[in-house]
Amino acid sequence: MKQHAKKAKIKKTNDERILDQHHIDYRETHFDWITKGKDALTEAEANGVPAKSILKTIVLKGSDNVRDYLVVCLPLEYEINLKKIANELGKKQVHLADNKRLINITGYVHGANTPIGISVRKGFPIYFDERIKKFDKISVSAGKVGRSVCLRQGDLIDLVKGKYLKVE
Repeated sequence: MKQHAKKAKIKKTNDERILDQHHIDYRETHFDWITKGKDALTEAEANGVPAKSILKTIVLKGSDNVRDYLVVCLPLEYEINLKKIANELGKKQVHLADNKRLINITGYVHGANTPIGISVRKGFPIYFDERIKKFDKISVSAGKVGRSVCLRQGDLIDLVKGKYLKVE
């Protein structure tokens, strides 16, 4: 008698559940770039995801106020310009949040931060690099390292009450 191998059911992340609750269509993508010895961009492009549509989520601290955190999402291939962001937001300066404290600040480890969960759970303001406007679909972390969701840009902006920012 021939036995069929059972497909391992992938457990949804909390962020995917949030998207489901809001009836937002998305496609889950798993990038196993670390164990393959590649970089995230190479792995993404091999899976048919345009590099410029993949966003990294960067947590910033705006001042000495304990609650003054904000999130900026920009394409993976670009570097962040802290002076430009501070200027655009009318702040004297902004700094990268302490990587060692990210889990305490956002609830996510470095590499898994996502505007979806941070917005819903923490209420931090979320800003998006305006260069993503040309993409109908974008990819962000699903709340777990190596796992992303691809969804309509407008759906994400609406869900997190995001604003566009000129960061170049």
